[in-house]
Amino acid sequence: MPAAAFAAALLAAPAQAELHYLIVAGIGGEQQYDERFAAHAEALAAAARRTTDAERVEVLVGEEATRDAVRESLMGLAKRLRPQDQLAVFLIGHGSYDGERYKLNLKGPDLDGEEIAELLAGIPAGSQLIMNATSASGAVLESWKADGRIVITATRSGAERNATRFAEHWAAALTNDAADINKNGSVSAQEAFDFAARAVADSFESEGTLATEHPQLAGDAAARFTVARLTERRAATPEGERLSAEIERLEGEIDALRARRDQMDPAAYQTELQKLLVELALAQRRLDAEQAQ
Repeated sequence: MPAAAFAAALLAAPAQAELHYLIVAGIGGEQQYDERFAAHAEALAAAARRTTDAERVEVLVGEEATRDAVRESLMGLAKRLRPQDQLAVFLIGHGSYDGERYKLNLKGPDLDGEEIAELLAGIPAGSQLIMNATSASGAVLESWKADGRIVITATRSGAERNATRFAEHWAAALTNDAADINKNGSVSAQEAFDFAARAVADSFESEGTLATEHPQLAGDAAARFTVARLTERRAATPEGERLSAEIERLEGEIDALRARRDQMDPAAYQTELQKLLVELALAQRRLDAEQAQ
C-alpha cells in the first residue's frame, strides 16, 4: 500500500474511546468524616484503575481538593477529551443548599453548582457520568442534566442535608459480584445505582429509622455505561476492537439522528431511534462479554 494511502487509512480509522475518571472528596470538617471520605475515594480509585489506565484516573482528596484544583482538573479534561471518550466524575463529601444555590464544600472557597455545570458543559466527552454523593446533592439533579450525561445524586432534593451513606455503598457496588446482575464481569452505572440505592434503603430499615436520603438517577444511558470492571482489564482482542468501532459508529448515527429530529416525522424518528438503541445495547453487551473473558 502506498504511504499516502496507508496514512489516509489510519486517519479514517475510528479512534479508540478512552474512559477518564475524576474523583473528588471534599473536607469532612471532623476527623471521622475526613477518614471516611478519603477511604471512599481510595476504594473508587482502585476500582477505576482496574477499569482504565492509571493515568486516566485523577483523585483530589481533603486538603488537595480545593476549588482551584477541581476547576483546573475539569478544564484540563476539557482540553484532553474527545467526543468519543467517556468521563466519570465522582463527588464525595458534604454539600450545602440555601434554597437557591448548591455548593460542594471544599478546603477554602466552596465550588458553586452552577459553575460545576458550566465546567462539565465544556468537556467534549459524548458520554458522561456524574455521581454526586454529597448531602443536598439532589438540588442539582435537574440543572446538571444534559444530552449524553447520566446524573446520580445521593438525595432527591437540596432539603436532604444530613451526611449521606450513598458513597460507601456506591464504592461497594464497583467491587461486588452481587451488583453485576447480568453476570458479564462488569458493573454498569444502572447496576451500581440499583445496588447502592437498595443498600441505603436497607440500612435505614434495619436501624428502624426514617431515611434521610433518597438517591436519584437521571439519564437514559445508565445501563450502557460501564462504570467498573470486576477483574483486571485484558489486552484488546481483534473482536473487541471491532465491537468498539461498531459502538462508536452506532453512537455517531444516534447523534446524527437526534440532530435531524425536528425535520422528521415523530413516529419515524422514534422507530429509527429505538432500532439504533437496541443495536447499541446488543453491541455493548457483546463487548462487555468479550472483555470479561
